[in-house]
Amino acid sequence: MSRAFSENRMARTIHDPSKYWNTKMTKSSNYFKQTRVQTCSHVLYKNGKAIAVAFPLDKAAKKASKLPETKSITQATYARKGNLHAGMPVKPLMPYHPNAHRSRLPTATVVMPYRNASSIVIGDRSSDYRRQFTSHNRITYPKHRLEDATTNGGILATKTKWTHRRMGD
Repeated sequence: MSRAFSENRMARTIHDPSKYWNTKMTKSSNYFKQTRVQTCSHVLYKNGKAIAVAFPLDKAAKKASKLPETKSITQATYARKGNLHAGMPVKPLMPYHPNAHRSRLPTATVVMPYRNASSIVIGDRSSDYRRQFTSHNRITYPKHRLEDATTNGGILATKTKWTHRRMGD
């Protein structure tokens, strides 16, 4: 076997195959001794069935301790947060969060036209669209209050018409 091939093969496996070669030869069943099985330490026959014995978890345990998530969602949600303001000289670094205030699109402001500017305006820049940050899911599936629940057909029809009109806004 060439050296480049063996180095490439070791790069694709988690464990060093040469280290577990003796274990495979001594503990594996005769049928599996000369196979290219590299996904387990050795293969045993128990009650007529082949059972693969996993590699020890020494390397996998080291990888698990380096996970980037060290806090649960609940801990991150209810953790104490400092009073952040715009005038802070050094702001703390934080991971990206899609609903954070700094990740929002800019709100519409009144734009003063320049001198000799074109009078063609695409869209109304001075008005504010009140549903800019409302998701499609929240518009399509509104929350219904249980205290307003009724079985009266007329009231239900009126509320349904009102809800459908609001969806088109």
